[in-house]
Amino acid sequence: MKKKIYLLLLFTTFSMFSQQYIALDTADYAQRKLLVEKIDYNFKNFEKQLRKKYKGKIRKEIQKSYLGLHDDFKKIVKKKELIFESKFSQYIDSLTHIISKNNSHLITNDIKVFVTKHNSPNALSLGNGYILINMGLFKYLKNEGQIVSVMSHEIAHQLLRHSEKNIISRATSETSKSKQIKIKKLKKNKYNKQSTAFKELKKILYSNSKTNRQQEKEADSLGFILYNNTNYQPKDFINTLKIISKLDSLPNIVLDSTTYYTFFNLPNQPFNKNWLKIENFNAYNYDHFKNKINKDSLKSHPEMLQRISHLEKIFEKELSSQKESLDKTSFNSYKKIANYEDVANLFYDQKYGLSIYLSLYKLSISPNNNYYKEWLGTNFHAIYNAKKKYRFNRYVDRLIPKEQDKSYQQFLSFLWNLKLQEIEKIANHYKPKDIKKGEE
Repeated sequence: MKKKIYLLLLFTTFSMFSQQYIALDTADYAQRKLLVEKIDYNFKNFEKQLRKKYKGKIRKEIQKSYLGLHDDFKKIVKKKELIFESKFSQYIDSLTHIISKNNSHLITNDIKVFVTKHNSPNALSLGNGYILINMGLFKYLKNEGQIVSVMSHEIAHQLLRHSEKNIISRATSETSKSKQIKIKKLKKNKYNKQSTAFKELKKILYSNSKTNRQQEKEADSLGFILYNNTNYQPKDFINTLKIISKLDSLPNIVLDSTTYYTFFNLPNQPFNKNWLKIENFNAYNYDHFKNKINKDSLKSHPEMLQRISHLEKIFEKELSSQKESLDKTSFNSYKKIANYEDVANLFYDQKYGLSIYLSLYKLSISPNNNYYKEWLGTNFHAIYNAKKKYRFNRYVDRLIPKEQDKSYQQFLSFLWNLKLQEIEKIANHYKPKDIKKGEE
């Protein structure tokens, strides 16, 4: 089910603003090094404060949670998951400044917002002044005000000290029951994929679903106040929630079988129809699969509708007002960047199969786009090396009909049917200029 949801979140309508798009250079070593040093410095200061406020077992449990939070955030930074491209960073800083400037009576602490290389429309307040928003938000949201609304919501979590309260509550509960807590497992985990660390952060911060629902409402309310103090349109705060609530019902990516012939009928390797052979799943009940999708998709939908209804009730007057918009056309340029970077983000996340799938989908719409052709080469080069080392299944899913639709099963069958030499020829045909044949 998780794979299906992930594929749903990949789908979006994208516009091609350049056939010569160049991927963001976000691996600034110096900035990453400085940030890690700052994270370590802040954690040492926090530990000093912790020793003054708490004692005994509860202090140890709180420290373990914060240590997990600290270590996982450092992993995100070190694995180059954050965007350090100067224009992107400056843009986000300018939006943070707008919120702070218009809420100086509320925001007194330092807040730093980072954009991550994740395609899902999500965000997270770490509770230590750091906020993470996924690049995927730029894909799905419609304007700058909606991005600011997400940032305002996460800043509200920070001001309400939700992560701190959750960690203290968990530590109190665990010490009182004298049971082993899940946080201990975090230190032993070896993350094979970058996105895992982001998920673990959420586990640390928001483990109680009932408390989480209440805190989301609180962050909505305070977040709207912060947002409404700016000159963005009030209604866009609600529109953001509506967009996010519908994302799990977006249509799935579907590749026509002719797409494979178009891009893999090569001069030195004619297309082989046997590549498209797929195991017979005719006996499988796909209605059950669709029903399961619909059932799971509705899980979060009522909760989001309740949050929207709650805001519309308590801020009825404010939501009906119109303001002179602050929206800038610059938002659209970052939206276009996000629509290009999703393929790269999947590659850096070591999801090579999914990156190929999304590249093919976009090439089926824009067949002459060299940017996506080069990503085909980069990804096929990666799976060639993986297959050579018997690690193919780490980066390419196996067929699981109860969790995958027919189009994705066809795609996976194609990849698994390819021989090592055939993968190498595809990789070399589409290879970027900086990748040489046989390079490890």
